[in-house]
Amino acid sequence: MRVAHVSAYYAPAYVYGGPPASIHGLCRALRRLGTDVRVYSTDANGDGALPEAVTTAGAFEGVPVTYCPRSWPLRIIGSRALAPVLRTALPDTDVLHIHGLWNRVVWAAAREARRAGVPYVLSPRGMLQSAALDHHAWRKRAAYSLLERQTIEGAALLHATSRREAESLQLWSPSSRVVLIPNGVDIAEDVAPPRPDGPPVILFVGRIHPIKRLDLLVDAFVRIRAQWPAARLVVAGPDEAGLQAGLIARAGAAAAGITWTGAVDPATRTRLLSQASALALCSDSESFGLTVLEALAEAVPVVVTRSCGWVELAPRQAGLVVDQTADALATALGSLLADPAAAQVMGRRGRELARASYGWDAIAARFEQEYRAVLAARPVTAGA
Repeated sequence: MRVAHVSAYYAPAYVYGGPPASIHGLCRALRRLGTDVRVYSTDANGDGALPEAVTTAGAFEGVPVTYCPRSWPLRIIGSRALAPVLRTALPDTDVLHIHGLWNRVVWAAAREARRAGVPYVLSPRGMLQSAALDHHAWRKRAAYSLLERQTIEGAALLHATSRREAESLQLWSPSSRVVLIPNGVDIAEDVAPPRPDGPPVILFVGRIHPIKRLDLLVDAFVRIRAQWPAARLVVAGPDEAGLQAGLIARAGAAAAGITWTGAVDPATRTRLLSQASALALCSDSESFGLTVLEALAEAVPVVVTRSCGWVELAPRQAGLVVDQTADALATALGSLLADPAAAQVMGRRGRELARASYGWDAIAARFEQEYRAVLAARPVTAGA
């Protein structure tokens, strides 16, 4: 089976957070299953472009990738070169899988798929949830009326990574078939080592963006620092909205305990997780929250707010799920720092959950099954 994946950005453009990593993880796992996978994307990498050594290689970590040069306007990512490339590729493609919304890459891919009669799966990646829609709301309302409605309703299958996103997609397109398949993670066979001795480290991984509510985490850290003066907060991610200076001012004296790494690649992210006492996430909304899964796989205890969707952690005692307030975050994080042995047990439970439910090979097998169902339901044209 030949499956093409299209995304506005692709690995190693990790400046965009979880999607490039999760799409790449899926494509690698599909290829391990024997699926003929090819990726079509742009060279977008935040304010810049991916290095030429990456974009001209023809593949990234074993996955064939065509990186088309990004064209103006840069904010609504697109490439004038992409449509002709897809026009050539789609006649030899069984299923197209489109990732994301609200950009010209998605619009071009959906248009070319309809023109070629190739069924497509659409993974909005959280872009239809309320917190994401509030960002540039007027622009998205216009785009939905003109383009996005057709993109969504034309999909043979809508893919959600969480129960909350699945419910949202069903509201947007009641007649569409929606499948819930979470993101996956590669899990090493060896048991993750215990956290090293030393000052407690609270880790955040993700974009520095209003939707991530780092103001709450900074306020919680101020409280933590008052009780554990040696505690550190590591913020690993790009400052997309110019918020860092304001957050430093908000932290006051506790700012001395905060490290800002900027965007990180997967190897650096794994190293930071190995040094963390706990990971915290308190976003207004998460389509999935890949950073949580990565922490679970490394046996790092996690604290998430209910707004992030990881409600399954609490009944499995694999993490702490709390209200979206600074006080609740500080209390939960403090309980982990106060009892390292219990935190370590929680981390092991999290790793067991990740291994049992989120291994990439199992996730890819579910996608392959859905691709085959989409292909089987494809209308047969006369003379075919």
